[in-house]
Amino acid sequence: MKHSPSRLVTALSARTLSRGVRKNARFKTTHIPKPTQRPGGLIDYCYRALLEASSNAVLLLSPESIILEWNRAAETLSGWTADQALGRRYVALCLPLKARESFLAELARVAEGNDVRGIEIPLVGRAGSQTMLSWNISRVLGPQRDLIGLMAIGTAVGPETQVEEAFQLVNARARSAARQAQKAVEEERRRIARELHDEFGQALTGLKFDLAWCGTTLTQSPAPTDVGDLLRRVQVMSESVDVLLGSVRATAAALRPAILDDLGLVPALEYLVTTVQHRTGARCTIDVAPELSSTTLSSEVSTTLFRIGQELLTNVMRHAAASQVLMRLYQDGGNITLAVTDNGKGIPTERMTTARSFGLRGMQERASLLGGHFSIVSTPGGGTTACASVPVLEGIAS
Repeated sequence: MKHSPSRLVTALSARTLSRGVRKNARFKTTHIPKPTQRPGGLIDYCYRALLEASSNAVLLLSPESIILEWNRAAETLSGWTADQALGRRYVALCLPLKARESFLAELARVAEGNDVRGIEIPLVGRAGSQTMLSWNISRVLGPQRDLIGLMAIGTAVGPETQVEEAFQLVNARARSAARQAQKAVEEERRRIARELHDEFGQALTGLKFDLAWCGTTLTQSPAPTDVGDLLRRVQVMSESVDVLLGSVRATAAALRPAILDDLGLVPALEYLVTTVQHRTGARCTIDVAPELSSTTLSSEVSTTLFRIGQELLTNVMRHAAASQVLMRLYQDGGNITLAVTDNGKGIPTERMTTARSFGLRGMQERASLLGGHFSIVSTPGGGTTACASVPVLEGIAS
């Protein structure tokens, strides 16, 4: 670039002036002050260094958009060197047709004393590519308050805008996921509360009455004569305790099965399949790849695959009306995959594509948290196949 090192305005050349800068008597740009050398000229060198170091396109324009100054960032964005750009009209050199009139109108407003801030107009490069720039434009006045030119500073906004939009989208998804997680927690709490109230509450209430009867009978004077009634009541109480213990174990297994921690993922999945078969009468089988039977997976991955399998089998019990269910656990390339296939009635399309498919979205989120993915294929009346895959390296316990 052939810039004079003294002042920004000294980049004006005879060619620039001959192209019409002196013809604009309306805005009084006919007089370009001659730079003077003075002891403070070092500041001008600093300004020049800042100008060239800026990542923003910095232009000095006449009100008709004739280019009087052109920094290195403008060269980079446009593909035109300063020698090629100086003296030419910016609107013709770098603006699309539809933006030229509005840009000239903005220059006219600035020349009359109104600064422009944040107007977005694209710059068309020499090779035809476009870069959206946010422009701040203001007047540059000389020592006599005469108009030297219009300083236009363009900041690329395309990438930043995309990042901002992506950030907003991520935030929206995070808020949605948080709401869904909270909804899942509340739903689970509601279910546990119902079970505690209905099963534990009833059993404990019965035990309380039985104990009260026993206490009353034993405190009678003389000693109770009908020992048979007392023994029968004790037997009923013992059976109630057995039922209560069974409910406690079932609830604990639903919350966190001990078998998953003690024996690992494969036995826990086998337990799930056996439970579904007992409850539904459907023929449920599990097929585990031999190499995974002896592989110790991390707790996080085991829990994720178990919960997904649990949700899938629960959906089969509640909705599928299937007579056959097959669960497979195998290694597929770099992933460990859990697949569940049933021959049930399938999932309605609207349930898979709307917000009501809460369980499906929850399984997708569980898999994605480990860098994996979840997919489901279902045909109404033709059964369903769901697969969850997580990376193998993420799944191996250290």
